[in-house]
Amino acid sequence: MSSQPYVNPGFHPKFALKRFDLIEQDILKNLSKLWYVTHSGDSLRIKNSTYNYFLIKPTTQFTEKFNLDREIVCLFSPYENFEPRTLDVFETIFEKLPKSRVENLCAILISKNKKVEELVIKISNTDPEQKIIIPFTYDEILNNSKNELYDGRFRKIFYSRDLFAFKSPLKKDSYFFGRNHLVNELVSKHNSSEHAGVFGLRKSGKTSIIYAIQRKLNIENKACIMLDCESPAIHQKRWYELLALVVQEYKNLKSSTARIELGNRYDEKNAASSFEEDILKIYNSKKKETALLIFDEIERISPYTASSTNWSQNYDFIYFWQTLRSFYQKYPFIYTYILVGTNPKCIEESQFFNQDNPIYLSCSIHYLPNFSADQVIEMVDTLGRLMGLNFGTDICAMLHSDCGGHPFLIRQMCSFIHNSYKNERPFTIDKATYRTALTTYKSNLQQYFDMMLNVLNSWYPDEYEMLIMLALEDIETFENFAKDNPSMVYHLLSFGLIEKNYNHKYVLSLDSLELYLREKNKFKKIILSDEEKLEEISLRRNRLEKEFRNLLLNGLKFAYGKKAQEELLKAIPTDRREKLQSFSINELLSNSTSLFFIDLINIFNKNWDKFSNILIDFEKQNFLMILNNVNKYRVDAHAKDISETDFKQIRLHFEKLEQLF
Repeated sequence: MSSQPYVNPGFHPKFALKRFDLIEQDILKNLSKLWYVTHSGDSLRIKNSTYNYFLIKPTTQFTEKFNLDREIVCLFSPYENFEPRTLDVFETIFEKLPKSRVENLCAILISKNKKVEELVIKISNTDPEQKIIIPFTYDEILNNSKNELYDGRFRKIFYSRDLFAFKSPLKKDSYFFGRNHLVNELVSKHNSSEHAGVFGLRKSGKTSIIYAIQRKLNIENKACIMLDCESPAIHQKRWYELLALVVQEYKNLKSSTARIELGNRYDEKNAASSFEEDILKIYNSKKKETALLIFDEIERISPYTASSTNWSQNYDFIYFWQTLRSFYQKYPFIYTYILVGTNPKCIEESQFFNQDNPIYLSCSIHYLPNFSADQVIEMVDTLGRLMGLNFGTDICAMLHSDCGGHPFLIRQMCSFIHNSYKNERPFTIDKATYRTALTTYKSNLQQYFDMMLNVLNSWYPDEYEMLIMLALEDIETFENFAKDNPSMVYHLLSFGLIEKNYNHKYVLSLDSLELYLREKNKFKKIILSDEEKLEEISLRRNRLEKEFRNLLLNGLKFAYGKKAQEELLKAIPTDRREKLQSFSINELLSNSTSLFFIDLINIFNKNWDKFSNILIDFEKQNFLMILNNVNKYRVDAHAKDISETDFKQIRLHFEKLEQLF
């Protein structure tokens, strides 16, 4: 801060005050008492409305309060009625100005509307990507020349907004960080008539990349079609129907008046030739330029992972891409495509269903990298300072390490700090504050890891199992698997989930991810002492017993109604039955009665016909045998050891039983 020149209020000598009307001049004169009014801007005519904008620079005192040291765009809205589209004018202004000159995430609106503050806040609440607009009325500024007005309004707007809490893809440039180089590279690939693939885990920013590509192409007046394969409108179509949709989307994109008859021309026999004829006709009907086709969530129309059988188990993937690939080879100047998804297997596998994969190694593969330390600083510093939070380089380094450079996790961590800190701002985050927040935040990480790894677990279970091997320190199995499956190791490295340590051994890249996987898969750990084995059996048995008691309670009540207690007691040995007569069925099947696990087994045995529809995956004798084995190894039976073979078997029993619940 000390290196910055001291800024006092006033007018820049070259400010053209007279280009504004009289009331605007009065407002500017009042502003100049507290701000340095620097640039007289311009007049904009947009949809029958005229707006004037100008720039102001915060004084040194204001900069120290709010971490704002660049010029701020100010816009006059000289209308009594306020329309939400007024805020769109700011985008036009920002496009005209150098990014290095002005504060790109905030601006000031000065409106004649008396309720402009309320209206702007309402819009901001519905659009989390809206820039921070600080609203003032004409009257407020004309009748006030004190810092309190501006201090109070800036605090209210800045500190109430959580700029880190983005959980949806970013559609605008304002809050897009760290990936511009990749966007430029992908657009360059397209301009060179090359295909590409973009892959990353959930919440890694894939869709935000797509929107950024679309924005860049729009600026260059180039054509782009985005197909969301997650939509049933895409994946439930047959391959020839999807070709017809691509033709229709291409025609709409080009605003072509070419006469295209879809109808019966798009069936299994004619779709490929119709596609070639129609795309050529549309291309030649308008300005000739290369279009980009983006297929988001490509797994949804890929073999084995697709949402519809015709793509997952049949030849629709083969026929669709044979058509697009064949056309491209003849006419490489008409379109390119980008495939976006979690895993590049649809490009890397040479065959599917004993057929050659038409797009095998046809795309350059790009993984979404985690943020570098510098990119973390850029994002956290830019957003944090507008919220009155100063993240020093040491805290940013800790964020980078603790969150593995994953932008989504970093945002969530910073959001947690913002919402936890209730004292006066601006505030510099110290290590003690950060560590306290991290401890609490780690307890919430499970939901984020579940979200991020769900697709990997569902569609690519072998790669997910490799992560579990590392978490459970089963290094030997991991390394043997890695030798036979180098592409899977490469995927995990590219996702940023694993890395090589100083001993050149593979490890999980995040301590918190290791703890998450270890806890979630603790019953898969291979090397255990006898005490640990018995502890696991006891824990899993007790959990199952609770579930079985609830199952019996509900099942017997449904089957026997008021006689449920009487029927239950028939399964209890006669020497204990009389003592239990006074208990209701709810009490009998609570965890506090003298019913034992063996009693539950006998109740299932006596009433199997009442539960066979629920236990459909089990035969009666097999089910009872499994329960007896589970009951055999328990702490209260004074079991001292268990063979490795028996332990593996009982684990299989637990896994099967736990699937019931």
